[in-house]
Amino acid sequence: MKVISIFGGTGFIGIELINELVKLPFEIRLFSRNIKKLGELGCHPSLILVEYSNKTNLSNDLKGSDVIINLVGILHESRRIKFSMVHEDYISMLIDSALKLKIKRFIHLSALGVNKELSSNYLNSKYKSEIILKEKFKRYDWTIFRPSIVFGPEDKFINLFKKMVRFLPVIFLVSPKSEFQPIHVGDLVDIIIKSLGDKKTYKQVFNIGGPRKFTFYEIIKLITKCEKKRNIIIGLNKSMSYLFVRFLQLSPVKLITTDNLRSMETSNTVKSNDAYKFKQSLKELSTYLNN
Repeated sequence: MKVISIFGGTGFIGIELINELVKLPFEIRLFSRNIKKLGELGCHPSLILVEYSNKTNLSNDLKGSDVIINLVGILHESRRIKFSMVHEDYISMLIDSALKLKIKRFIHLSALGVNKELSSNYLNSKYKSEIILKEKFKRYDWTIFRPSIVFGPEDKFINLFKKMVRFLPVIFLVSPKSEFQPIHVGDLVDIIIKSLGDKKTYKQVFNIGGPRKFTFYEIIKLITKCEKKRNIIIGLNKSMSYLFVRFLQLSPVKLITTDNLRSMETSNTVKSNDAYKFKQSLKELSTYLNN
């Protein structure tokens, strides 16, 4: 039985992935700082929960693993937690552990649009995490997935705007022309699972999007249509978008930052959609919103 060790598995993508993996003949080890987030799923007999901290030596719990899946990532920095710590230092630590234990398969979830030349600290940090993996793990079998925004029952993007549409008659929309190609979490999970032992995916980077491209404005219009609402949507130009976001950053709850805004200025769409190398059809955002 293959042993799959997952990091970052208590997020919305991770929980969906584990929900599918437990149906298959694998032993799954979930490494988390807070295993309580899993709820009832944590009781599954093929799932081993490993709670750890910065001081934990991972070698004992990782020993015997065949695959490491890294889903760890943050969208917002804080004074205490930086992108470089989560995206770069963390993957470097995981790779060092994998090399020490001769674990030869590593799957990494990155982000669409990563580039070293961009002004977005988030995308730049994600790019550096890819470079670390390619260089340090070059002798073995890595795969990188770069998805566009991912939607599903627990996502924090589409569901946030569904709530806003329901309760706000007027919506001020930053960067309305930003481009996205949303992919359903179920499709992304299927793709990750299909890649586990597929040698054609080794040492490859895949740009993953959904079946249709949208501007940010078009996504919000689609949500209003599906929710049967008549919200007034006011698209803000670049200078007003940054001013509005700086105002929102004064809130103790981080909804969006100026770095997020810089990320949005990079197209989150694909020229050639690698998702179709794994699946013939992909779930439409409109289908999901109408259910």
